[in-house]
Amino acid sequence: MKSYSIIMTDDVHRELVNHLVRADKQEDLCFATYVPGTGSSRSTAIISQVILPVKGDREVHGNVGFLPQYFERVLKIAGNRKEGIAFLHSHPAKGWQGMSEDDIVAETRMSPTVMGVTGIPLVGLTLGTDGAWSGRFWVKDETQKRKYDRRWCENVRVIGKGLSITYNDNLVAPVFDSSKQLRTISAWGSRTQEDLSRLRICIAGLGSVGSIVAEILARSGISKFTLIDFDSVEEKNLDRLTNVFVSDTGRAKVLAVADGIRRSATAPMVEIDCCEYSICEPQGFQAALNCDIIFSCVDRPWPRQVLNFISYAHLIPVIDGGILVRTNKANTKIIGADWKAQTVGYKRACLECLGQYKTENAVLEMDGKFDDPEYIKGLDKQIFEDAHENVFVFSSHLASMEVLQMLSLFISPSGVNDVGQQLHHFVLGTMDVDTSHQCHENCYFQSIIGCGDFSGVKVTHWHPIAEKARNQRAASKKGSKRENYFIRIFKKYFHTIIRK
Repeated sequence: MKSYSIIMTDDVHRELVNHLVRADKQEDLCFATYVPGTGSSRSTAIISQVILPVKGDREVHGNVGFLPQYFERVLKIAGNRKEGIAFLHSHPAKGWQGMSEDDIVAETRMSPTVMGVTGIPLVGLTLGTDGAWSGRFWVKDETQKRKYDRRWCENVRVIGKGLSITYNDNLVAPVFDSSKQLRTISAWGSRTQEDLSRLRICIAGLGSVGSIVAEILARSGISKFTLIDFDSVEEKNLDRLTNVFVSDTGRAKVLAVADGIRRSATAPMVEIDCCEYSICEPQGFQAALNCDIIFSCVDRPWPRQVLNFISYAHLIPVIDGGILVRTNKANTKIIGADWKAQTVGYKRACLECLGQYKTENAVLEMDGKFDDPEYIKGLDKQIFEDAHENVFVFSSHLASMEVLQMLSLFISPSGVNDVGQQLHHFVLGTMDVDTSHQCHENCYFQSIIGCGDFSGVKVTHWHPIAEKARNQRAASKKGSKRENYFIRIFKKYFHTIIRK
């Protein structure tokens, strides 16, 4: 089932609030342009440019109305920018707002013209006096000429250093169980728990860190998960994965971890979307766009580059972490280990500028050369210094740090929503915190903020390693079915002989 959402930056939000919330308590209106962000099951409008009215563009008299020249100016601007149109107005009430008959008539009448000029649906937003937004898409009814159907958004998000969300209670009801979450609720209250329970969380990479993140979130009451990983469970993974067992060997990691979430979940119901693809493939990329927050639990440069792109182009905050383990040459004794966690996205330094991946390594991996021993034989070994294995005890600490980053982002305890980059040193038992990081001058990712589907860049690609893993699982399933068939035939024949 298709769902819808809207996202805007906190700067855009403030501009709109300053215009729409009037001192005289009357309603007001304006227009904006937006760009689409298309996930596999959710379409998002990313608000781009606010187009405020000038003198003579609208009439304020309790209920506000706009004049034709204002609408015509907006159509021209949107056409030139090749973006969609959002119609915004205020209501003198708090919370998620419904629509009056006048609102419905106005947006219904605009929809055909907007679709004709822009090629994408009209988006409507209503602002309450408490800063809460409601939103809807007007989608063309293909069965009837000039008929457009209203599709309510499941949420409207505002992203800055923090993330605030207004939910549509009719579409996304709170899902929590106070008897199972008593201690959790006592920490931050039932209202916060309600909002946490409605978050759509993506975990990209279900290795040691990702599987533990899933476990923590499941026990914390998160109810909506998207799991992205192409790989299979192997015996060598069993000392690193949480809630994964010997019997899971050969299964897709996303399926094994999904079972673990169901066992550990404290929410009355959980929704889990299992995506057996890489984040670097179109299927994985689009699955991530369905979500409100993404956990980057990958350990490769190309996936990190893709997630970095999503955090800026689609304004979805990404929480990332990494572990570096150092041993002596004989690999018999640990020298040291460090792990770091950071949140990236709008108004924060990106993963590339933070040094979490090297662009040249991402390019090598995309071209299939990052793991090619013949290609890398003559290269500087320092290029690959980031490639190290980690162990469960380190992963568990990093996973906790990443979830705490998410809580700071969303809950803002004591008004703090950006705890900076956190670097833990195992040997010393100390942590460095750096809140000063900024992107380098002329950073590419700062130039694509909020571009969504219109970035003009394709970051996904054919991923041979992912395809190989899926083919091996498929072949293994066929082999098992064939084996079970012959076993059934043998048993049937054997029993026939016995009876005779």
